Amino acid sequence: MSYIVLARKYRPQTFAEVYAQEHVTEILHNAINGNRIAHAYLFTGPRGVGKTSMARILAKSLNCIHGPTPEPCNKCHNCVEITSGTSTDVIEIDGASNTGVDDIRELQRELLYAPSQCKYKIYIIDEVHMLSKSAFNALLKTLEEPPENVLFIFATTEPHKVIPTIISRCQRYDFKRIPIDSIVKRLKDLMIEENIEIDSESLYLIARKADGGLRDALSLMDQVLSYCMNKVTIDKVREIFGLVPNQVYNGLLQMVHAKDSAGLVTQLHQIFESGTDLQELITNMMEFLRIVILRKLGLSPTDVNTDEYPLYDEIAGLFMQNNLLYMMSFLMQTKVDLKTSANPYLILEVVMIKLCKMDEMDDIAQLISRFSAMPSATQPVGKPLQMPRPQVKAEEKAVSQAPSIHHGEHEILKLDFNLENLNKYWGKIVNRIRKSSGASSVALKESTIKAVQKGKVVFSVAVLSHYNTLIKNKDEIEKQLSDIFDEPIRIEVELRETEVPARVQINRKTIEDLKALDPNLAKYIEITDSKLGSGS
Repeated sequence: MSYIVLARKYRPQTFAEVYAQEHVTEILHNAINGNRIAHAYLFTGPRGVGKTSMARILAKSLNCIHGPTPEPCNKCHNCVEITSGTSTDVIEIDGASNTGVDDIRELQRELLYAPSQCKYKIYIIDEVHMLSKSAFNALLKTLEEPPENVLFIFATTEPHKVIPTIISRCQRYDFKRIPIDSIVKRLKDLMIEENIEIDSESLYLIARKADGGLRDALSLMDQVLSYCMNKVTIDKVREIFGLVPNQVYNGLLQMVHAKDSAGLVTQLHQIFESGTDLQELITNMMEFLRIVILRKLGLSPTDVNTDEYPLYDEIAGLFMQNNLLYMMSFLMQTKVDLKTSANPYLILEVVMIKLCKMDEMDDIAQLISRFSAMPSATQPVGKPLQMPRPQVKAEEKAVSQAPSIHHGEHEILKLDFNLENLNKYWGKIVNRIRKSSGASSVALKESTIKAVQKGKVVFSVAVLSHYNTLIKNKDEIEKQLSDIFDEPIRIEVELRETEVPARVQINRKTIEDLKALDPNLAKYIEITDSKLGSGS
């Protein structure tokens, strides 16, 4: 006897066996019991979630010799023929290969003949969205007034391509993607039945790769069993699918945090040499980051093994949420860039180096806000821009001798809140705030301390974007200051009125002139290899 693949061997034969689609099976079960059978059904949803299997079960339920019944016997000749696909009264049509109006007219001629053995003549049309517009139109009248005891069941993965006049004549049921934990449970039960030894990491990896389809999961499991036989291990599963272990992504992100560019590129080269697909590498790294972000938010995602949580929690503890989101957006753009690049390896190397230097990069909005504070035309061209600086920066050189104001293993030493300490440790204070909000640190650098009162500091800013940034992040700034000083600190922000220049002249024409404006801007230009565009 030839081998039967798992997807066929364990195909559902009753409503109770259809996995994770209870919202559909319960309605159909009640409809059959109540003799409220519609003449046309539309089953929609992703591939491999049970649409065609549900159509066959419904056909057996209606045509079983003991029926109509929601629990077909699967033993009578009607049930057996429908299961094997040989019934003359239950006709399965592939919409992808029978798209024309002539195919539908041939179907309509067959409708003139009554069922030969069964109570209902049932047409199951899979991938119905592939029918042509003329074929759909030919179906309309038949669906509006079908012959007695004729039933249509349509299945599609793309319901938006089915014309509305067809959908309005059907009872529509939307099938859901099967949750990963449900797929894992089903695979685990089947492996016990098949006497296969398999670890939980392998089950979760296969379930994630199946992308919500149980049929895909069973097909992947067949592939795995062909290689691993009766003992499946995570190392062999990764080898089959060319996947990088999560421990490697953990190590890469630790190098990003440590700013170890050389180690990161070396590790990348080892991954390249193993033959890993770069798109797959970025996709899986994004998925790893997604779980890290969810863990950072205090969530417990069910699509990963709980034993792996410490692996993600370790990275979540190293980065602020903003940095994790920044890395995610960077990787998303990289995934797009890799598709069109002639040298994708170079792109990936540069991206990883940039991630190591992300603390040194300024957000484009911050750069724009700096340009908005450019001087008027009366300022000498050759003189560097004089941005308003907080007076507290005067003693920043003493920062290296200041007591630590960062969290450590020992009890934190709180500072007395006064102008002297605010001046003395301003550099460290701004650096601490930068870790939670880079925009706030830039705004504070461009602010002036107007007054220091009991438990309150008043900042004065001249740029509206800086004012808005400080107001938006007021609570976070107050929290950081309160952690540093020996009492709760409140802040107030005032917007200084400045005279708007009638005209701004920018005479600098070269990239070197722009780099001379600001060291941070120069660093940004070097990192991104920016070029000076031609103006009109």
